[in-house]
Amino acid sequence: MKSVRFFTTALFVVVLLSGCNALKTMASQTMAMKDCNYSYHSVSNIVIADIAVSEGVSAFSLPKIMALIGGLSETLPVNMTLNLNVENPNDVRAGFERMAYQINLDSIRIAEGDIAQPFYVAPKDTSVLPINVSVDLRQLVTKENSSTILSLATNLLGVGTTPSRLCINVRPTVKVLATEITAPNYIPINFEIGKKQ
Repeated sequence: MKSVRFFTTALFVVVLLSGCNALKTMASQTMAMKDCNYSYHSVSNIVIADIAVSEGVSAFSLPKIMALIGGLSETLPVNMTLNLNVENPNDVRAGFERMAYQINLDSIRIAEGDIAQPFYVAPKDTSVLPINVSVDLRQLVTKENSSTILSLATNLLGVGTTPSRLCINVRPTVKVLATEITAPNYIPINFEIGKKQ
């Protein structure tokens, strides 16, 4: 709670020192980000080893993908878009200049990065925030986590039997004048991919 107060106080001080109505409006919009609700929406644009699988897997491509997953290749590149709901309950527009993210599969960090483009949500509205992810799953495999990684790959194909537990941690940065203020803590968003048996 102290970190949220610090974030709010820092924005308030910047606005107070600026004294400009336009800056006050901008600050209120960026402060609104701390009150937004984040949740999992979907996974789209899934490509495994250069084979698009979002719309299903053909009989022709399934053997190739299963051979890759089964360990017959040194790499298992996966590209996908994780889509998050960002709900703005405020009376003003909310937004950020950039957002850092971390993606964990159970306790395994599979990706991290930064969304470098501004994103805004209208008052009392929900927008979908896409996060493009590229990862070589083969590089993450160890003896201890091989079944977890295999489970994620089969769930992305739509043929998994045990759901994969993922967590996306997001940390927005807002800008008032030339001052960037980053949220003090990551906001965790937990979800599962795949069917329950």
